[in-house]
Amino acid sequence: MRNDPVETFDAAQFTRLAPTAYPRLAHIASALTRFGFGRYVRRMRLHRAAGAVENATQSSRDAANLRAMLESLGPTFVKFGQLLSLRRDILPDAYIDELTKLQDQVPPDALSDARGIVVEDLEAPVNTVYASFDDVPLAAASMAQVYCARLHDGTEVVVKVRRAGIEDTVHTDLNILFFLARQLERHVKESLRFSPLALATEFAETLIGELDFRREGRNADRFRQNFSGDTSVSVPRIFWALTTARILTMERSRGHRAQAAHSVVNEGGRALADTLLQTFLTQVFEHGFFHGDPHPGNVFLLDDGRLCFHDFGIVGRLQGDDQENLAQLMLGVAVNDHQWVTDAYFAMGVAGPDVDRNAFAQDVDDALAAFYSSVGHGPAFTEILRQFIHLSQRYRIHLPRVFLMVAKAFMEIESQALQLNPDFNIVTALQSFAPRLVKRLVVPDFSAASVSRSSYRTVRAARTAVEALPDIARQLIESLRDGKLSISLRHEQLTGMEERIERASNRISFSLIIASIVIASALVMAFHTGPHFWGLPVLGVAGFVIAGILGLRWSVSVMRSGRL
Repeated sequence: MRNDPVETFDAAQFTRLAPTAYPRLAHIASALTRFGFGRYVRRMRLHRAAGAVENATQSSRDAANLRAMLESLGPTFVKFGQLLSLRRDILPDAYIDELTKLQDQVPPDALSDARGIVVEDLEAPVNTVYASFDDVPLAAASMAQVYCARLHDGTEVVVKVRRAGIEDTVHTDLNILFFLARQLERHVKESLRFSPLALATEFAETLIGELDFRREGRNADRFRQNFSGDTSVSVPRIFWALTTARILTMERSRGHRAQAAHSVVNEGGRALADTLLQTFLTQVFEHGFFHGDPHPGNVFLLDDGRLCFHDFGIVGRLQGDDQENLAQLMLGVAVNDHQWVTDAYFAMGVAGPDVDRNAFAQDVDDALAAFYSSVGHGPAFTEILRQFIHLSQRYRIHLPRVFLMVAKAFMEIESQALQLNPDFNIVTALQSFAPRLVKRLVVPDFSAASVSRSSYRTVRAARTAVEALPDIARQLIESLRDGKLSISLRHEQLTGMEERIERASNRISFSLIIASIVIASALVMAFHTGPHFWGLPVLGVAGFVIAGILGLRWSVSVMRSGRL
């Protein structure tokens, strides 16, 4: 079986426009002028490439023209438009509304192309690998198309096959996109606030990652593992023996859109709306790994009532600090506390030091008022998102892409929930999830893996500090020798200083020993190493007991000294 190396993004390959890209560049420049963006073609010095097509009139339908132009330019630019649809922080609502209409639907390729790729990658005839393989694609998109098939053991599967030659098209278009970004930054100065090159880089990394279906397979496996104990969620299995960079074989799930199943609002629809949102909140705030594009075509309802998630090409990942900041923001919204929301915004590190905090807090209060007035009258979260985006634009706050991904996915989930239950109340749903958020924020995670990570970070920080002491002492001595150091002491009684320093050093060493015992014990517990008693590793339990006794003794010693 063919096993290509994972392709990674390399910006160096796009620093210069390749000669082979000039015909495609001329086509793009002509499309820009034809759809009413000729003024930018001239400012970017591309009017010669555009040929005789000229249109200096600024169209009032720029947003719709932009969408139509991107669709006419093919898959790479459709994907780029879909990325831009996330950027409510830099584009007006009219553009976002148009870009979200971009459809990744194109005519299917000839069957022989898909069969040829299957034969080439799996190194066997199609009828040897699959018992049956449908002639007509189940779905066709810009980068790939999906076929129904059956394995020899009778298992129904779907096979996602990358379109033939799409890699060359993508690399040529990315080369041109970087060239256009450089021209924009050089000649259209107002574009700098959008950071065109940064946008192009972000898009290239995402698109090149999507070309490798093995990444999508790994994302699906992780998603399934995260919900392994949840009976309300299903994720199709990946058949890795029949999966390559260009082919993804997965279990077929016969489901239907949830909205179709509950076209008439009933208790089932109301319960499903709640389940849909609770599932998404779990992904974001507990797993830190969420489906980035949960539109109705990617979230099915199975006959047994489970939600089945598909298509993991776009996923979001949140680090611990991001999760905590988003949780604080969500809790602030849930209890209508504008100061809490303001604190969360500043904790994210996205608000600069020159932002007027009081004015910002007042505007947040107004945004929350608009949000609560819209609850029960349509997509309320969309309203609060618009308000927050306007705040970001007004105060020049840059929101990380992952937060924008969460926001867009949240909007999609709320939209589906409202279709299932027109009386769906987002505030009630958030408040019902709030106890789980509070527990996660307040109660420490005492799992073996978490304790190991925390203890290791503590030991590493202490070790770094100890290793830095000689350099600090050397710099101090050199500063004293050169007369560059001035010291002002307010305390004149320095007797016993040496003894205090020695005591402090001993305590640091003692704490390092305790932390090391905790790490070793946690690893033993995590991997169940050594003899066991009542199902527990004896060495791990003994280590925790010893560390607990030493820690208690150390704590008592410190408290008795009166110097906590």
